[in-house]
Amino acid sequence: MGVLTYIEPGFSILNMRSVTPDQTKGAVSTDDRTTRARIRDSAIARFPRDGFSGTTIRAIAADVGVSPGLVLHHFGSKEKLRRECDNYVTHLLGEAKRNAILDGSYRQGGALAALYQLMEPVGRYLAWALRSGGEASDRIFDELLQDVIAQMEEYRDAGLMADVGDMRTQATVLLVMQLGGLVLHEHYSRTLGIDTLSAEGMVKIAPHALRIFSGELFNQDMLAEAGRALDDLAVGQETETKKEAM
Repeated sequence: MGVLTYIEPGFSILNMRSVTPDQTKGAVSTDDRTTRARIRDSAIARFPRDGFSGTTIRAIAADVGVSPGLVLHHFGSKEKLRRECDNYVTHLLGEAKRNAILDGSYRQGGALAALYQLMEPVGRYLAWALRSGGEASDRIFDELLQDVIAQMEEYRDAGLMADVGDMRTQATVLLVMQLGGLVLHEHYSRTLGIDTLSAEGMVKIAPHALRIFSGELFNQDMLAEAGRALDDLAVGQETETKKEAM
């Protein structure tokens, strides 16, 4: 059963699994993904493990059981293959989260288990890609940000989120908080004694993250007082700016 079965039956992504290069030799040739999809999924598993420069077209081809020439026929070059991996992962992440919220499947244990299973290879790829730096890393962050903004607007319109006004800034802060666990996952995993990019690790972390986002962790009166102080600070800064402009 595909991991998106509980999330969105109509979403056309075919059973992306967390696999190792050794596992792919005997597995991917028997599933229902296209050859192009199997090549892409092999690259998604290989790039984080071996790095971009350390991953060869020949190794990816061997994972899938095709010739290096067929890989190049589908993608043209390793750089273009990475670009397709980037686009696929960012799109998959956004759609999976969006569907889980808007169709209410986040309330179902089976749907959450499927989502965490799906997020494992996605998380490992994003952790690697964001830490790689350069234009590719910037592009991924920017695409993720635009998708978070779109999601927040959808959630607001559906009555699931308050209207925060400065949507771009709020989305940026939220995205950075979410990605921090990916970028720092070695420290995260070492401290908690569990692989935080695994489905098991995500299940362990999720209640603690939810407690933060729900506002249960801190005293509500304290948060309200801090909010008023920040409002006063913003007003003071605006007044000073106007004085300096006169």
